[in-house]
Amino acid sequence: MYDETVKVLENRPLSGGHFVLSLDAPRQAPAVRPGQFAMVRIFGRSDVLLRRPMSIFDIPAADSPKPGSPRAESQPRVIQLLYKIVGRGTRLMAELTPGDKVGLLAPLGHGFFEEDYLPQAHECDEILHVAGGIGIAALLLPAKHLAEAGFKQRLFFGARTKEDLVGVKEFKPHISAMLLATENGSAGYRGYVTRPLEDYLTKHTNKKLLLMVCGPWAMLRATVELAKRFRQYCLVSMENRMGCGLGVCLGCSIRVQGTGHEAYQRVCTEGPVFWADKVVWETGNTRESGLGIRD
Repeated sequence: MYDETVKVLENRPLSGGHFVLSLDAPRQAPAVRPGQFAMVRIFGRSDVLLRRPMSIFDIPAADSPKPGSPRAESQPRVIQLLYKIVGRGTRLMAELTPGDKVGLLAPLGHGFFEEDYLPQAHECDEILHVAGGIGIAALLLPAKHLAEAGFKQRLFFGARTKEDLVGVKEFKPHISAMLLATENGSAGYRGYVTRPLEDYLTKHTNKKLLLMVCGPWAMLRATVELAKRFRQYCLVSMENRMGCGLGVCLGCSIRVQGTGHEAYQRVCTEGPVFWADKVVWETGNTRESGLGIRD
């Protein structure tokens, strides 16, 4: 974890008020692991005091070293954050231009770490990535790493409209198939993505699967219920409001299996990624805001 002032390289607009913010972070980028997040500080604004938590979307590969370079291999130095304008903080982020500076605290959190799930992944026929809206931001890096290791993968991606189906192009090289869903039917299946996911699980009860999931609370809970019903492994990347991102303020705590102090864990430190059966899936356990979504 490093607290740095970094330069904006690009703030590329996508559809539906989404942007990909590319930051020159040579000290932080090499340390990022899949599923981790960053806290972004906007300078010069007294009305935006807290950092904004954002899932780390991608770490682009470094350019090949020039002939004769003393370094045999170049290290990545760019961190990309995928976000959507939903409030004051993200509106200010959308105004950033190349050369601007922001504060970046990263990498943070316990993400999709291979040592946690590789034994289960090797038992499985396929990895299913299940994303809801901006939750797609947390799943690209694990998909890239799993593709490099030779795992077969499939994406189920749901959003409100086709304009919210961002990041699909980046996923395509790493997966064998994808199913898109929109609530208004403007692209793919009309309705929630959990319905075609249920159909797939029903048709492939002979397969052993690992689900990696990120999205709004209702989608997480519905997906976890499906994984439990079909007896499949499931990892969830939780979203919650964060004040510090360091585990100090306790504002992002969620209820988990356990008693006493062990009945609560912090999304920013013990998470954001948890095994689904560890979380107590009761209404109000988390607030529908957080990584990549908070204003």
